[in-house]
Amino acid sequence: MGDATTTPIVAAGSANVEAKSTAKRDALMEIERHWQADWKENRLFEVDVPEDEGLTTDELHEKHPKWMGTFPYPYMNGTLHLGHGFSVSKIEFATGWERLKGKRALFPFGFHVTGMPIKTSADKIARELEMFGPNFELPKESECDGEALCEKIEDMSVSATPKAGGNFKAKKTKAIAKSGNVKYQFQLLQAQGISNEEIAKFADTNYWLEYYPPIALADLNSMGCKIDWRRAFLTTDYNPYYDSFARWQFQRLRDADKIKFGERHTIWSAKDGQPCMDHDRQSGEGVDPQKYTGVKLEVLEWSEEGSQVASAISELAGQRIFLVAATLRPETMYGQTNCFVGTKLEYGFFQSKAANEVYVVSERAARNMAFQGLSPENGLVVKLGTISGQAIIGSKVNAPLSEYKDGVYVLPMENVLATKGTGVVTSVPSDSPDDYAALRDLKKKPEYYGIDAKWVEGFNPIPVLSTEAYGEMSAPTLCDKLKINSQKDRIQLAEAKDAAYKEGFYSGTMSIGDFKGLPVAVAKEMVRTQLIECGDAVDYAEPEGLVMSRSGDECVVALCDQWYIDYGEEAWKAKTKECLAQMNTYSDDTRTQFEAKLDWLNKWACVRSYGLGSKVPWDEDFLIESLSDSTIYMSYYTVAHLLHRSLDGSKIGPLGIAPQDMDYSAWDYVLQGKSLPPGHSKAAELAELRRSYLYWYPVDIRSSAKDLVQNHLTFFMYIHTAMFPEREWPRGMRINGHLLLNGEKMSKSTGNSLSLREACDLYGADATRLTLADAGDSMEDANFEESVANASILRLFKLKEWVADALEALAASEKSPSEKVQVGDVTLCPASTPFDVIDRVFDAKIDKLTLATGAAYEATMYREALKSGFYDFHNSRDWYRGMSDAAGMHPALVRKWINRQIIQLCPITPHWCEHVWRTLMGNTTSIINARWPTDLPADADHALIAAGEYMDKTARSVHDASAALQRRSKRKGTKESQTGEFDPNGPKTLDIFVACEFPQWQEDVIAVLKENYAAATSAFDDKAVQGALGQKGLLKNKKVMPFAQTIKKRVALLGPTAFDRALTFKEIDILNALVPYMKTNMGYSKVTIVDLGNASELPDALAAAAEAAVPGEPGILVASAQ
Repeated sequence: MGDATTTPIVAAGSANVEAKSTAKRDALMEIERHWQADWKENRLFEVDVPEDEGLTTDELHEKHPKWMGTFPYPYMNGTLHLGHGFSVSKIEFATGWERLKGKRALFPFGFHVTGMPIKTSADKIARELEMFGPNFELPKESECDGEALCEKIEDMSVSATPKAGGNFKAKKTKAIAKSGNVKYQFQLLQAQGISNEEIAKFADTNYWLEYYPPIALADLNSMGCKIDWRRAFLTTDYNPYYDSFARWQFQRLRDADKIKFGERHTIWSAKDGQPCMDHDRQSGEGVDPQKYTGVKLEVLEWSEEGSQVASAISELAGQRIFLVAATLRPETMYGQTNCFVGTKLEYGFFQSKAANEVYVVSERAARNMAFQGLSPENGLVVKLGTISGQAIIGSKVNAPLSEYKDGVYVLPMENVLATKGTGVVTSVPSDSPDDYAALRDLKKKPEYYGIDAKWVEGFNPIPVLSTEAYGEMSAPTLCDKLKINSQKDRIQLAEAKDAAYKEGFYSGTMSIGDFKGLPVAVAKEMVRTQLIECGDAVDYAEPEGLVMSRSGDECVVALCDQWYIDYGEEAWKAKTKECLAQMNTYSDDTRTQFEAKLDWLNKWACVRSYGLGSKVPWDEDFLIESLSDSTIYMSYYTVAHLLHRSLDGSKIGPLGIAPQDMDYSAWDYVLQGKSLPPGHSKAAELAELRRSYLYWYPVDIRSSAKDLVQNHLTFFMYIHTAMFPEREWPRGMRINGHLLLNGEKMSKSTGNSLSLREACDLYGADATRLTLADAGDSMEDANFEESVANASILRLFKLKEWVADALEALAASEKSPSEKVQVGDVTLCPASTPFDVIDRVFDAKIDKLTLATGAAYEATMYREALKSGFYDFHNSRDWYRGMSDAAGMHPALVRKWINRQIIQLCPITPHWCEHVWRTLMGNTTSIINARWPTDLPADADHALIAAGEYMDKTARSVHDASAALQRRSKRKGTKESQTGEFDPNGPKTLDIFVACEFPQWQEDVIAVLKENYAAATSAFDDKAVQGALGQKGLLKNKKVMPFAQTIKKRVALLGPTAFDRALTFKEIDILNALVPYMKTNMGYSKVTIVDLGNASELPDALAAAAEAAVPGEPGILVASAQ
């Protein structure tokens, strides 16, 4: 730590955060380090199964309630960033809350190293050592040709050609980067402050496993996480215990026919020679293969320019040439009127698998086709020549199934993309708004588009399918409805396309062809199959979007024989939906996301041949991929501490179970309850594992960022339903958004980034945790504001100082209970003083906020818990200090407030709370083991809360009345007709008029609301209310609608009892209690409370103010003292 006067707090990601002295922060951080050491020494977060041996699992749970929360283990190819800390904080705060409820709360943690990233990075370091030497000296531009260097760098992701899962030939991809802007692996490590000497060690994959996990562990400890580190582990065969667990799980999934072998489309890296799954990707996570029907449009007659190009390529002689169009709607091919190409695109002639067939497609499409059995040799692209889109325009092609049997023409289209499909687009203007708009443009202005009019004349939309909404011509109907004038109206066309497709697929009926009369949803696949079987189409697929592997390869879709997990199988999916239905998802958005994913998740390639991992049990040439060895590892946490006491499993656990003891029969018994073979040498020890598993499982909550919904978290549900009985399925899943920093996306390239370690070093653990809690809770992206972190330091420090003064004052009050006490700015009334109205209101406020805080914690809404349990709680204290300024605060309530504040903040700022609890208050047990208040009422005292709100409202009314008088007094010549001239600087008086009856118009409004309120649904008939108020002539009064809205809100809060507007408190008593505050804090020399129910006739000067009074809203008159 630097000197407090010289070391500023400067945000790592923003230069806009003002530098500040660090003295207060350093004091708080010293407290944090002290208690972290204490917690570690006393093993406070190590939680075990209770020792009541004679009890069943259910009896144990009844007597000793448990809770287990987990977070997806982070990948160890770098340090933890603040986004990790944000997601971790959700389980961390929940752990603290569950401990306060008296549960044995377990927060275990592990580290993921399976997959490609570490191996890829290690191989890069090895190559960079070869290229640049141990000092990593980059050659000067004059010494190295940039293009040549690019060629050397292309294969840096692998040290040797990976073993492919099939007969594929990886072809080098041109490196995009030139030598001047390449970001090397060694530079990434240098940026972390690692020396060149140590960087060389990262060429060994094991060094990554040794280097980063201890750093992550230390960073999480510096955040004060309540993690039971005895249960930590690394994945892969690096840890033989976890390796045996992963292999057992995989074998049992295969035994249950959940893992199958067969040909299927998968995202593939040609460079790496294996499937590229989500965790292997540099970009494109969540992108799946998109299946198309590749319709083969045979060239019947070339355009003049096209003929010249084709005849010049000798390899095309004697070949049948097809334009291959990728379509998602094969059932509409009966309505083809033409096909489109992009005039500015370049196409290639590519040899197909058939010796006499050539495909005209984009190069990108040809590369995908090469890995799908559509080229002469798998993985080999044979390009015979090129042709521009412009040269193809005017060619005549045969359109399979089309009613135009003599062929259709190739026409230009402005929006054909080379990055989607094949670059060739079939045109069905009856059902595609894009096609209809383009064909209509071409018919209107053939000369403008450079085409012969005969190419479009006579080619009109053909009815293909019928829908109730749009008839047999959905595209023309939608274009007219949405006023689409040309193919340039992209926004309206996108809307029309979506509507046409949905209506056609879900409600359409075929109007033509062999499947006439069938629903489109049924006919779609039948038409597709027919086209492929007749040789008029091919089965084609490509990535839904751009996917880049971590080795820098643009991925394709390959058709592979491979092992896959059969996600999506109907019976299994139904069972997984049952699991989801039983789970607490904490938000409707989360449930909706999972429901959508379950509906379309399909087969998942689950093995690879390159990277780190556990070997596939039945084929050890392959490894279990990274998203498939991490689906039920939460169950491993329940026994990990008994098996080993080191991350790599080298230190055997307390039961003396060796890795070889954990064979398949052992795991069958421990996790599935199957019988052990007779005479098993470790039967007693395994029984301990089984007992631990049964106590801790299932997972009570799993929390993660939203990007894992599409894979890991859905797999998590699937595999649990396959491996475990229903009672052991997960109980809860909580999803959060990503974390922004100061309102912007975190990015190292822009400098707007912050690691978990940097945040804790800059702001301390508790201020960081508080800011994470304040950042947000929903699936929307949250925001870590560094200004909030800085402000939190000041808040916590000042509160610590105030509590210290308050505790000193309380000690003095105990010694002299009949005397008023003051320490610093803490003033206490005599302890023997009975509670007055203000005291009782404050007491009710404390209970109300504690109840709200508990409800927020239970719902895992930590921002709300922070608001009620800290920010609003502070405001309540400040309110009480102000209201009781003259007499002093009651010692019993100050003590209650401090106790509640510590308990409420404990899950979020445990170090600060521990310091106050033990150092300042002298407790001998940890705040971590404290309990949530048991003296809470079932509900807040709404009568006292209403009295407090009345006090605040009255004080504001008085303030507003005084301010209005002061403004008027500044106007030259203004005289107050009722009170004479008002002197804002002189003494002033206050008259408050209390009414006992409501105006008749308010009673009439309430009567209308009561008549149109349905108690069963707790809803008003707003239309009927409006009509009734109008009939009674009440709407002429501008006060009516605001008043009605106020009553409706009260009813929503309190129910139908709110129609009874009888006050739950006596106004006179509340106002009399306010008099000292108004005199001392608001500066009134005289305050008069007038009860209009007992008052005689008032002088004119007072009558006007009195007329404004209604029950609950007194009249106010401020005047200069006479």
